[in-house]
Amino acid sequence: MTIEEYGDEVTPEWVERMVEVLEKASWRQDCSLESVFPMRTLSKLLKDCQRVLHKEPTVVDIEVPEDGRINIVGDTHGQFHDVLTLIASAGRPSEKNLYLFNGDFVDRGAWGVEVLTTLLSWKLCYPDSVFLTRGNHESSSCTQAYGFYKELSLKYPDSNWERLYQLCKGVFASLPLCAVIEDKVYVAHGGLFRDPSPGKGAKGHKAKRRKAGKGKLKLGSLGQLRSASKGGFDPDNTVASQLISTDVLWSDPQLCKGLALNENRGIGLLFGPDMTEEFLRENKLKMIIRSHEGPDARMYREDMKTLTGGYSVDHEGESGKLVTIFSAPDYPQFAEPDERTHNLAAYIVLRHPDVASPEFKQFSAKPRPHLSAFSAFYEEDEW
Repeated sequence: MTIEEYGDEVTPEWVERMVEVLEKASWRQDCSLESVFPMRTLSKLLKDCQRVLHKEPTVVDIEVPEDGRINIVGDTHGQFHDVLTLIASAGRPSEKNLYLFNGDFVDRGAWGVEVLTTLLSWKLCYPDSVFLTRGNHESSSCTQAYGFYKELSLKYPDSNWERLYQLCKGVFASLPLCAVIEDKVYVAHGGLFRDPSPGKGAKGHKAKRRKAGKGKLKLGSLGQLRSASKGGFDPDNTVASQLISTDVLWSDPQLCKGLALNENRGIGLLFGPDMTEEFLRENKLKMIIRSHEGPDARMYREDMKTLTGGYSVDHEGESGKLVTIFSAPDYPQFAEPDERTHNLAAYIVLRHPDVASPEFKQFSAKPRPHLSAFSAFYEEDEW
């Protein structure tokens, strides 16, 4: 059975049937994804969704309907079966049951295509109820280094998979950077960002090409973020116009005060609890939700709380708090079982009218297909 048999109108019923086909195919080692989800169908889905996303601004403003809720989802990293578990727990998307998937849909897991397809399909069904914000892995550099590029070549070997990859890049570049929920909650993949204004004496071409780390770091404003670009194919700090997008996607919290260059990642910032407090206070917000770090990353940050439970409250102050959410259980998927963190995953439920009071919902991994067919994705020196 192929997805084409259900027609080409993307409805909730179509999405559920599509997910069923993809899930069954994932358990069959002899089943090519191309045979059940033809390139022409996937190409159309990517093009249609890019048109929708292109119209959305850098910062999406979200209102939760009365008696409604929004589910905030962190990194899913190609763990398709765990995404299905999460949606089964939180409920099918609808006008009353909103979703915000906060980036890193692909890479590091075997089913990035399936995850991306599922989320884009729900977005087309409910463009005003399902929101997708960009992660650092929705970029050319990360997808070529961490698996998604290779995944497409293996799943669509008889088609122009390079063309599919270009369409995916277009979708990634069209994703909003972040969201603000009811003027109270700021959601971004990495977190806070610097003021990109050139320092004194920078003029013309030099100001335009100003490198990251030049001059004193200063916290940026929500107004600057709203005016910023989405970052293009590869936000990488090389020009002033990409500083905000790069920071939003790559930055991490720290317990020390202030802003600092993120030496560990070599890109983005580290921001302290005083910066979180300042950003909340200046923008009249009550909470920041971010993702980006998994339990493996926190293992090497002894000053920060672990993420083995799928979430952590990293900063708390007078104006509100900063929360990290991670939604890929038993991570990383390609590690040997004795090398995995065996973590729980979580998502956050915010309910109207008090959207600043998060409910944390944890879940664990269910059995997944054997990974031998996808072992080519895993290069130990890259993970």
